Amino acid sequence: MRPVRLAAVAAIALALAAGAAHAQTYPNKPVKLINGFQPGGPTDVIGRILADHLTKTMGQQFIVEAKPGAAGNLAGEIVVNSPPDGYTLYIAASGVLVANHALYGNRMSYDPAVAFTPISILVRIPMPLDVNVKVPVKSYQEFIAYAKANPGKLNHGSPGIGSVPHLAAELFKKRIGFVSEHVPYRGSGPFMTGISQGEVQWGFDGPSTALQAVRNNAINVVAISGVARDSNFPDAPTLEELGMKDADWTSFFALMGPAKLRKDIVDKLYAEIARGWRDPEVAARLKNVGFTPAGVSPEESARLIARDRALWTKVVRDNNIKVE
Repeated sequence: MRPVRLAAVAAIALALAAGAAHAQTYPNKPVKLINGFQPGGPTDVIGRILADHLTKTMGQQFIVEAKPGAAGNLAGEIVVNSPPDGYTLYIAASGVLVANHALYGNRMSYDPAVAFTPISILVRIPMPLDVNVKVPVKSYQEFIAYAKANPGKLNHGSPGIGSVPHLAAELFKKRIGFVSEHVPYRGSGPFMTGISQGEVQWGFDGPSTALQAVRNNAINVVAISGVARDSNFPDAPTLEELGMKDADWTSFFALMGPAKLRKDIVDKLYAEIARGWRDPEVAARLKNVGFTPAGVSPEESARLIARDRALWTKVVRDNNIKVE
């Protein structure tokens, strides 16, 4: 048995050495960062900032490839079916990871809960509570009083059915207890145009789109989700400040790999992301387009994604939200 044992030990040592060598040499060819939406959108912008940094620091090209379709599901499928070698990664919008499986069901070929390996939540995006300026309110308390006193007079908009801002609005109105009809738009830009023109009276969306509408005196931001105030809206209190518990509702963008992506590759990528997000130049690029760097660890990213998935899946099912 002694030769057999020696051979087994040698095989294990060889495998460990190979793994260490792989970690040291990764990446040794270009890496694709798959974007599930059209070029020029926020996913693409964040992907390109990340790609520039990783290309500069890791010695290989990181290339953003747009594969739009099915609300990000198509791009996810490409990554899911790729080898877990770190050369095909996913710049994932939060909806794909936390809501799409509940929304699309059997129309998705994979379950995001088990199909991906989290590398890092890159940015977390609090959602301003936007109110059209023609609604006669100036504060959160006034808005709530008006909403309760005027059933049937309010409509709320969102960037689309099943988007995180849509789900946040449904959860919000249920917790507060007032009536409002949902009007979906095809993206953040059309939604902001709609609320600015008074087609809808309120809704949640990202800070970057809300900021321009505030500057144009088209909306008021009366509150914001998340755990901290946003520097773009310093006078808007968080929902939790206003007494709403468990209102750390954010959308996010995350870097994900296929299931079973090697831990040494995950750790190497995360270390470079964390280093880059601390770089003043990289951080400034993100802030200039309305994002605050997060750089959450793989373990914490997995916890936050699972938490949000449980929250938004329940909202989808409680409200019988369907995507046609």
